[in-house]
Parts: sequence; C-alpha cells; structure tokens
Amino acid sequence: MKKTCCTILCAASLFTLPTGVMAADVTVDSRTILGIGQSDIEGAKKETLLPATQFLGLTAAKLGDGNLSLHFYGWGRADLAGNSYNDDKTAGNLTYGYLQYRLKQANTTIRAGRLFIHEGVVNEHIDGISSRTDLPLGLGLSAFGGATVHATNIVGENSDGRGDVVSGGRVNYRYKGLLEVGLSGVFESAAPTLVTHVTRDYRRVGGDVWITPLQKVDIIGHSSYNPETKQFAEHSYLLNIKLVPRLVLTGEFNQQHDQSYIYPWTSFSAAVLNPNDKSSSAGLSLLHEVNKNLEVVADYKKYTREFGTASRFGGEVRVNYKDNSIRGGIGYHYLNAGQGFAVGANPTASYHELRCYVMRDTKGYFAAIDVLGDFFKNSIYEESRAWEATTSLGYHISPALAFSGDLSYGRNPQFIEEAKALLRLTYNMTHKVTGGKK
Repeated sequence: MKKTCCTILCAASLFTLPTGVMAADVTVDSRTILGIGQSDIEGAKKETLLPATQFLGLTAAKLGDGNLSLHFYGWGRADLAGNSYNDDKTAGNLTYGYLQYRLKQANTTIRAGRLFIHEGVVNEHIDGISSRTDLPLGLGLSAFGGATVHATNIVGENSDGRGDVVSGGRVNYRYKGLLEVGLSGVFESAAPTLVTHVTRDYRRVGGDVWITPLQKVDIIGHSSYNPETKQFAEHSYLLNIKLVPRLVLTGEFNQQHDQSYIYPWTSFSAAVLNPNDKSSSAGLSLLHEVNKNLEVVADYKKYTREFGTASRFGGEVRVNYKDNSIRGGIGYHYLNAGQGFAVGANPTASYHELRCYVMRDTKGYFAAIDVLGDFFKNSIYEESRAWEATTSLGYHISPALAFSGDLSYGRNPQFIEEAKALLRLTYNMTHKVTGGKK
C-alpha cells in the first residue's frame, strides 16, 4: 500500500476591531489555513484535497467598569474539493466563548457562556455559568451549572452518551504555601447508556490534594468515587523529589475502573470488555542535569490490565548549545508486553524504539531532523519494523512572518511506503487598544 500526500499551508491574519471595545485591551489571534493535497491509496480512488480552515481567538479585557472581560476561540472548515474528513464538506466548533466578571472582594470571579470547568475531579465542557470565591480561614468555594456541550454521536448510535444538564462544584482548604485539599463533585442528569439503551443519572465525587511537606518534595493527586456503581472510579497521584541539586526523582500511579470512570457505559460494549475491567500504571523516572548543556533521563513504567501486562523502560540523552539555539537528543525504549496485552491477532505487542533528533533555531532560519524507528518482536502484516525520517527547514521573513517546509519518508505495516511534503506560510498578529500591532 502506498500513500503519497503533498500539502501547502498558507496562513494570514485579518481583523477589524469593533468600535464598542476600543476602550478595552483587545488581543486577537486569527489564522486562515489553505491546504492543497492529493490522497493516493491503493484500492481507492485518487482524490484531490483542498480544505480551508479558519481559527479565531479573541480576548477583550477591561470592559465596562474595568472588571469585565470577553474570551472567545473557535474554528471552521470548508472543503473546496474532495472530502478531507469523513463525508462532511463543512465543519466548525465554538471551543469557548464567555464573559468573565472579577470582583475585587474575596478574589471572586463569575463566568457565563461556553466554558471549561476544571475543579478537583471535575472536568466538564458546558454552556452555563460558574463562580469561584475565597472564604475566611483559608477556605474556597466554586460552583457551576448548565447544559452539556455535546460531541459527535458515537458510531451506530443517536447520542454521544452525554446527558443534557450538568452541575457541580468544589470546596477547598489552603494552608499557606504548604497544603491544599479539596472535595468536589459532578452530577449529570439523564445520560444514555449503550448496553441497555436507557437513561441514568451520573454522579462522581472525589478529593484532591497538593502538599509540600518539605521544600524539595511535592505530592499532587486525586481520587474519585462513583455512587451509582459503588466503586472508586479513578486514582491519580504524582510525587516529585529533588534528591540533590540537578537530580529529580518522579513517581506516578494511575488507576481507572472502566465502568465507573467512563460511566454511563458509552465507550465500551459489555460484549467486548468486562464491565468490571480496570487498568493501572505505575512508574518512576530519574532526571539528571549534568550541566547546563546536558540532561540524562531514565524511566520505567508498568502497565496492568485485566487481560495483560507490559513494562516500558529506557532512557534519553538531551543536549543544547548556544543558549538553547541548538538542541538534540537520542533515546531508546523497550516495551515488554506479556501475552494478551496486544488487542488483535498478534501474539505480543513487544517492540524496541529508537529516536534521534537535532534542531537549530536562529533569527534568520530554523531547521530540524527527526528519525524514529520501531522494531517489532513479532512481525505485523509481515513487516518487522516501522520507521520515519522527517526534515524541516524554515526562514523568519520577519518576527511575525515565517516560511517553512517539511519532508518525510517512511515505511510501516499500514502504509508500506509513506511520503509526505508540507509547505507552510504563517503570519500572526496581536492587536491592542489602538489597533496597533504589539
């Protein structure tokens, strides 16, 4: 199978400030991308691709009495020829768009619109309102509520598995710069399931902690519990220890109980995986900064699932010179997978991985070379390895304008040969109150 793709990207920024916000601090990030390419896959019809994509972000601060701000980011795409993604000629999304008002008292903020919620064990995308405030004695309080932002429906379903209304919040206690603990929860009503095709309410509660018992030790993590399944949904913890100057030991532990974490049962079918399956990983890494130009990293991670285990270990050497304008590295890792860890007909998923890269960046030009190779213990589609080499070269026409190109070639089990080329012209502009560039 052979796939050849050549894409040309052209980016430009155009924006006119509304007269109603000229008294505010306004920053704009507008980018238009035009892609020209060709898909040539064995057994399929050759197709010309011409997608045009517009990205637009805007922040307007100091509106009204000076405490109000507007935040917006979204994108849209139209295929001028062919279909670059599924059978959709057009697509778009409002990533976020909200008004925020900050009160001087108690460090209070109120947001309304489409926004992301990251509070303790809560990670939601809603159309609604949220508020945070500080309370006496080191306490803090946050709350949110609104409509769920729905994604694309799951294949074969008329739903994305999400309910229509979601709400929750968090209460926390902070002691100086040494400790913060929090309790948080989320409630989602009438969320559909795939197994029984009924709707159920979804609840998850949990606690989070950040603690620095010693100046050179940091512990951060959280655990969540699902009252519907009466099981813990997730544990995630990270430990950083600065053993000596320029030597840092990092440990991590993560565990998810699939049904309780993903509940309602949207991503897996009971006919494929046991609803009680859980997965976990635990690892250690050691970073040694030999000097300002050399770093050495060694790491190990153990993966455990109901149907198999695996270990990944290796290391990397990183170098930099001339105030970080020249950077490079070489690394090796090995995934030692036990029987059953691979999903599919392959008896094992074990493989060696080698990577080597070097980058150069100056006021005039920038360049990079990156080579990555995977060597399988057992062949996949009669291929024993997969590799790709990429080279990049660009020129800074001005601080805001750059022209660059990428060229890559490789071989892998999916595409016996794969060649890709890319040309890119980027231009970014930021506006302030007067409309001038900064």
